[in-house]
Amino acid sequence: MGLTHTQKNYIKRKRKEYAATEIAKYLDVSENTVFAYIQKRWGNKEYTKMLEKSDTADRETISFTRQFFKNWIKQHKGIIVFLTLLVLVAYANGLFNAFVSDDNGIVKNVGNFQFIFSDAVSASFLRPLLNFFIYQLVGLQPFFFRLPSIFFHLGVVLLIYFFISVTLKKNIAVVAAMVFAVHPILVESVTWISGGVYAQYTFFMFLSLLCYALFQGNRKAYVVSLIAYGLALVSSDKAVVFPFILFLYEICFGDIKKNWKKILPYVLLVGIFAFFYIWKIGQRVTYLQAEANEDLSKIDNPLLQIPIAITSYIWLILWPNMLTMYQSEMSFSSVGYVVRLFFFIAFVVFVIISFRKNKHIFFWLSFFLVTLLPTLTPFKISWIVAERYVYCGAIGIFTVFGIFLEKLSGISEERRRFLYAMFAIIVILLMGRTVIRNADWKNEDSLWLAAARTSPSSSQNHNNLGDYYGRNGNLERAVQEFKIAIQIKPNYADAHHNLGNAYRDMGRFDEALEQYKKASSFNPGLWQSYQNAAGIYYSRGNFQVAKEYTEKALKIDPQNLGLLAAMGVIEFKLGNKEKAQQLLIQVLNLDPNNQFAKQALSQIEKGAL
Repeated sequence: MGLTHTQKNYIKRKRKEYAATEIAKYLDVSENTVFAYIQKRWGNKEYTKMLEKSDTADRETISFTRQFFKNWIKQHKGIIVFLTLLVLVAYANGLFNAFVSDDNGIVKNVGNFQFIFSDAVSASFLRPLLNFFIYQLVGLQPFFFRLPSIFFHLGVVLLIYFFISVTLKKNIAVVAAMVFAVHPILVESVTWISGGVYAQYTFFMFLSLLCYALFQGNRKAYVVSLIAYGLALVSSDKAVVFPFILFLYEICFGDIKKNWKKILPYVLLVGIFAFFYIWKIGQRVTYLQAEANEDLSKIDNPLLQIPIAITSYIWLILWPNMLTMYQSEMSFSSVGYVVRLFFFIAFVVFVIISFRKNKHIFFWLSFFLVTLLPTLTPFKISWIVAERYVYCGAIGIFTVFGIFLEKLSGISEERRRFLYAMFAIIVILLMGRTVIRNADWKNEDSLWLAAARTSPSSSQNHNNLGDYYGRNGNLERAVQEFKIAIQIKPNYADAHHNLGNAYRDMGRFDEALEQYKKASSFNPGLWQSYQNAAGIYYSRGNFQVAKEYTEKALKIDPQNLGLLAAMGVIEFKLGNKEKAQQLLIQVLNLDPNNQFAKQALSQIEKGAL
């Protein structure tokens, strides 16, 4: 098939700027077709120049030097500034949000250096270490704990632009980077402090890929790639899939037979950290069983879980209206599941076919799937869908979107202007949705109310809503929300405990005691239920039972000064004045400013307690 008039005009305009390979790729024709037209149209002299240019392009490697990066930044500084402004504008209204949800664990433990390496929930220590130093410098200011997430997100945006502009085209790179900069599905990994680890590990992992892929043969770049990957691993266990990404890259664009040994050090790094991660998984299972009351005896059916998860992520990327901290609406009718299964199979088939048709599309869609693998475990140690899980994989979807937009724009300037005008509108709408989503994370009240609109089946959120209504004095509504949480999840210890608190505040003490007993039966480690039950028995004058419950609480948390002080008061009421004084003095030795212990000891000495 011959060249069209428009294609010929494109070659005429671009032959001095681009090599024949690049022109052929853009026009979707063979390289020989381009060479044949140039020779026919401009003669052998121009043909020879194009041959030399193509040969140089094939043999050229990117220099891994400070001067190279300086020159690149200088050439692209306009786009770099523009992308930076996009990120800042999109996330500005979330910078001063409060600590929410799991952030309270940071507030509680950030000053404890030992907690960095003993967190039972997280399998990483780099972010807790960073939080520890932030706390030492500025204290508990949410703004400063959120800044690293913003910087890592901006870093990922710029790495995307750099990598895609070198491996594909500048226009595709701009599209992918712009969408990634403002897409609302990424808010959970940027605005939520506890979710920032996803932006962090993605930054280091993508930097590792960039150094590995773009600076072939450069030992310094290879070392930087390995170091960056090590930092990704100690940021998150989700980075363990990176060797598979390198394997895919070599299959698509490199020489796997020649370069497979280069991937081995990355596999070795995974092996070194595997023991640590396996140990942490055991801790997480123990935590979920004991603290969160999760039933891990059953596993999720992968034939149900994976199609639902993948199609959910794709839909949330395409239409990000149902964003929530708790993606709980994962139940579908038979017809609904069949539809999702059909689209999942179609997606996988498309990925496979693209291996022959367009390896860039194949690589980036595979990148999307591979980065999600650690979260698609059937063992119920992860959510089926969580927006933070797709932070890294979204890069693949956005890159493919850029490729399709470039192909659709063709070589017609009119069509190109129209499509990119539409794209600008999409970016503005996405940014607006991100700004709205940031506001959902302003504080815990706004977060739980936002989740209520999209997660009616979430027991966690009904429990959180009960806490919200209780703090605002609406105890009847609080009881209603706690009961819904228990109806959804009957063994939900926290909801039983909170329902007991609501009953206590309403003066319904017998019902409160019943709920505390249920809470402690479902979670024997919930010492607060023993403490609150002891308080009720104390108020009734039943000091012996109050002592028994306080002893149970102290057995769980023997270093709790509040419990020790309460035990001192109970001992006095039981006639054990000397024992009471010893306990209160012990508390004051550990915490000289403990006002409760001071007042209790003073009253005991005066005989006024």
